[in-house]
Amino acid sequence: MIFDELYADRARCMKTSEIREFFKLTEDPSVMSFAGGFPSAEFFPMEKVCEVVNGLIDEEGKYALQYGPTEGNFELRKYLAEKMTREGIPSTVDNILITNGSQQGMDLLSKVFLNPGDPVIVEEPGYVGGLGAIYNYEGDRISIPLDKDGIQVDLLAVKLRKLKMEGRSPKFAYLVPNFQNPTGISMSLERRQQMLQLAKEYNFIILEDNPYGEIRFEGEPVQSIKSMDTEGRVVYLGSFSKTFIPGIRVGWTVADESLIQKLACAKQATDLCSNSLGQRMAYRFASSGYIDTHVSSLIARYKEKRDLMLSCMDQHFPEGVTWTRPQGGFFIWVTLPEGMNARSLLYKAIERKVAFVDGAGFFVNGNGKNTARFAFSEACPDKILRGIAILGKVMHEELAAFKKAKTA
Repeated sequence: MIFDELYADRARCMKTSEIREFFKLTEDPSVMSFAGGFPSAEFFPMEKVCEVVNGLIDEEGKYALQYGPTEGNFELRKYLAEKMTREGIPSTVDNILITNGSQQGMDLLSKVFLNPGDPVIVEEPGYVGGLGAIYNYEGDRISIPLDKDGIQVDLLAVKLRKLKMEGRSPKFAYLVPNFQNPTGISMSLERRQQMLQLAKEYNFIILEDNPYGEIRFEGEPVQSIKSMDTEGRVVYLGSFSKTFIPGIRVGWTVADESLIQKLACAKQATDLCSNSLGQRMAYRFASSGYIDTHVSSLIARYKEKRDLMLSCMDQHFPEGVTWTRPQGGFFIWVTLPEGMNARSLLYKAIERKVAFVDGAGFFVNGNGKNTARFAFSEACPDKILRGIAILGKVMHEELAAFKKAKTA
């Protein structure tokens, strides 16, 4: 059977994530991998999960194993509405939609808002899952570079004026303001305020994705964009994947009630409902206060890994290579000298059983060939020590060859 001639137009443009494809290179357990931005499985509370799931099946099995409402479990939505309200985002149950991770929220929002060719503002570099959802619904991704304070709103303002002159207007801007994937950068309060003002001026929505915000190692939390929103134009995406366990696939979307209803309609045709057992697990863990306590322990443990990786980079990476120093999250963003190719470096590193992700896949315009993402979240300390030392040697060799080729 030849399917190509039968595909819908939008399916023809779909492609697998370049980043996900590179994960296959790291499946060998002997590889010291800094590629996947996954939570550390060693931090999963296995015994507690067994205890809670057994109790849940005994007490609520006939509900936990059944289909549930499309909008999500009522108790969990009520808990999340109260959590959001405590965090400065006044919410009721009707403002909450449970999704299969925050990724489904991104997909549903793209599905509901995007016609082919609609402009969407994205960060450069940006999270591949968000970029992919926009691409799959044929949105035109307008990338705006980041600096140390987040998306460069002055450049965005210029781009918005140009789009307006062309008779085009963005449907939304997709942002990860806290410890961004892939860079680890956080958006300053001033930038968040300016971003909201531009959204009002040019009448677009802001999608604020916050999977890492609670994993802060130092510094004061920055007010969310949603908490400053007085018009309902900011949609907030949350998830238990980084703060609890990703396998339950429970995330949530916070938005105006009318938009939640439209998203629920789109979700109903997609999967009917999210994981009933996972939602009830999340509610039991969250409402008891366990997740808050668990996050506190995660912060200390992930901070140790970040500190170790930064220290090893300081010790082993050559002059001319730079990297971010994130205050939280899972990622460090490395920049090689202009003209060097991080993918070539990756292949050399894999030969020595070390892996990371080269940065080109986080860009939509062919840029970023000299950049790379290093995740410290999953690797054990011994692999960080050995792996970064090996990478330092590879970098020194490649940098020397690069300089020699330039002068030849």
